[in-house]
Amino acid sequence: MIDGSGSEGSLGIVTKVSILTPAKLPSTNVAFLSCNDYMSCQKLLLAARRSLGEILSAFEFMDRQCIDLAMTHLEGVHNPLPVSPYKFYVLIETTGSDESYDKAKLEAFLLRSMEDGLVADGVIAQDISQASNFWRIREGISEASVKVGAVYKYDLSIPVEKLYDIVEEMRSRVGDTAEVLGYGHLGDGNLHLNILSSKYSDNILAQIEPFVYEWTAGHRGSISAEHGLGLMKAEKIHYSKSPEAVQLMASIKKLMDPNSILNPYKVLPQSALSPEQGS
Repeated sequence: MIDGSGSEGSLGIVTKVSILTPAKLPSTNVAFLSCNDYMSCQKLLLAARRSLGEILSAFEFMDRQCIDLAMTHLEGVHNPLPVSPYKFYVLIETTGSDESYDKAKLEAFLLRSMEDGLVADGVIAQDISQASNFWRIREGISEASVKVGAVYKYDLSIPVEKLYDIVEEMRSRVGDTAEVLGYGHLGDGNLHLNILSSKYSDNILAQIEPFVYEWTAGHRGSISAEHGLGLMKAEKIHYSKSPEAVQLMASIKKLMDPNSILNPYKVLPQSALSPEQGS
């Protein structure tokens, strides 16, 4: 498989599903924090893994441009840290079985992080309404971006230490012609790179592609993270996989799907398939 979406239906069909549904853990805490630089975000992630351990269930990061976008275009949300603009924001969620213990553990972690200078400011949700507002900001970024106009979206997997570099380089490339946002699942090295403009433009696209693919490949990343290659990026697979690997994948697909009826034209480029498959 080549991405977080598995085979995208290209190598088989589901005939039966067995689902184990354990009881929902009763204790959930959500914190919304700010950091002055990306290095602090990285150090905060390491500290969270050490201090929060098994109860750490989410570690999301957003840059200031994401927050400004959400505050402008999402209804019913407010900035939990409105005093001054910070460069980066982090949402941390813990999930466990002991509410008082888990919250005390999170509070102690945040206090140490502020003392160490990793966190500039922060707040822990006091009720479900506040927690929902925190998550609404993070999850509403994509929704808010489409209200600007044209959106060029890229779902990349990049080593954490280099993850934000491409955001800054892309800003240098597009200049004032577009706005560049960076956010995602920092713990997974998953970056959502969004370039926003009032309308689609060949000139802007030429500044983005193939640079974004070449840069990602050059830094040992993948052009396909959690959302998969799908139809639009099938021809770009060579940026993440060697010709030999692509040919092997095509051979496996031919063996299991000789008529190419399972999710056709996705994941694998037509050039890697035989004429019979590609027809």
